[in-house]
This record gives sequence, C-alpha cells and structure tokens, in this order.
Amino acid sequence: MGGSLNEAERPEQSPAAASRPRPVTLSVVIDGRLDAARARQVATLTDRLGLAGVWLRYPWWPLPGTTMSESDLVGLLAELASAVQVPLGMLVDAGAADLAGADDARLDRLVRVNGDGDAARPPALFVPCAPGRDLAGEVAAAASAAAGRPVLAEVTVSVGRTAAEARARADADELFTLAGHPAEQGLFGTLEECQAAAARLAQAGATELVCYLPLASDLPDVLAQLRSIAIGASVLRPGEPPSAAPPPPDGWGGRRLTA
Repeated sequence: MGGSLNEAERPEQSPAAASRPRPVTLSVVIDGRLDAARARQVATLTDRLGLAGVWLRYPWWPLPGTTMSESDLVGLLAELASAVQVPLGMLVDAGAADLAGADDARLDRLVRVNGDGDAARPPALFVPCAPGRDLAGEVAAAASAAAGRPVLAEVTVSVGRTAAEARARADADELFTLAGHPAEQGLFGTLEECQAAAARLAQAGATELVCYLPLASDLPDVLAQLRSIAIGASVLRPGEPPSAAPPPPDGWGGRRLTA
C-alpha cells in the first residue's frame, strides 16, 4: 500500500483526463443586508435548486443597510439547520470579529454546520475574497497544497442576459468595491461567460465557489442561473467553445407584454 503506482496503473492521469476540469460546485453567501424573511427565502431557494450550500458571513461587510445583527445570524443559522437539507456554514472574519487568537483581518475561519446542528471545521483550504488578488493563482496554490482536500474559493458574481447588464448590476452594488469586482474576482458576464470562468477555476483546482451575489430585485432568477453555471462548467474545458446553455427558468428575463 505504501508503494507508488506507475503511470500505466493510473489511467486517470492520462493527458486527456488531466485536461478535464475537476467538478466544481457553487454555494451562496446570504447577503447581510437582507432581513430575516428574505434571507430564509434565499436559503430555501438555494436548497431547492440543489446548490452546494448556504453560508453566513460574520461580521458582514461594512456597508450601509445591513439589517441582521449577531443575534439575528445565530437565530437564522439555528432555524435553517432544521429547515433545509443543503449544508450550512459560517465564514468568520477573525480580525473584524475581534476573536481571541486572531492574527490578521482575513476571513480565516471556516465552519460547516451539519444537519444535526454539530459544528466542525472541515478539512478544506479556503481562498477568501480580496480586491486585487490573483484569483486563479491563489486557487492553484491552494490546490497544490491541498493534497486532495477540497478547495473553497470566495467569488463575486454578476450574471446578466448581456455583459452590459451584468456590468450595470455589479457597478451599482457597493459590495463589490469591498469584496472585488466580479470581472476580476469571480464570475461575470453572460451565462456562457460565467460558465467558462467557473470551468477555468475548476481547472485551477477549485472544488467549490462560494458566491457573493448583487442585491437585486430578481435575486431568485440570479440564483437559478447559478445552477445553470454549475451545470455548464462541469462539461467545459478552458479554451473550448461554450456548451449550449440550459434553458432559463420560466419567465426569466425580458419584459412581459400586456395586451
């Protein structure tokens, strides 16, 4: 068992197999500017869409309009643990939360909450959001050090029917001035462009993309697009043409004509 295998004994390491992106999943960070009712709605939709998980960030980014207090977050986490099947987790900014033993202000504590309410730090490497970071480079470095463990990368996301729509959403939200603009720090543009970006991050070694979304009135539709992004990214290879996009949800996008 302790000996190494030669290349002939490891067909999964053939050049063709190595060129394929690893499967990547998408999870959602609940926006701290939402009230508890809308936060529950986002978590429920994330669950129904079969996305990878729901995260709460403590404390939320220093933005105006934040509505959930620390006690709100604790109560919401406890409520969701018994209400949804999707995995739940906490992203803790140790410096901003003034936790004992914190040595910097980066998000360095990652806690997954299981369905039975037990909490445990998962055996994963975490790549937190930061404006100006080399996203692909940091993901690749984390994957190299992970030794097969999951690599979770925070990303900002703005998807639209056109790149102009995606840019308008991103430019209008102050969140992305702190967490990083999606064009450089995540998934940005049309559905097909976001699929390709997710596939590139999968190729770099990410196994889960932890997504920050714009605070939009059509947030349920944006969530539905995350599922399509994950589906498309699983079959794309960097440099190849995009796959045919899955059909959008009924009523998504466009204007409704009236008689």
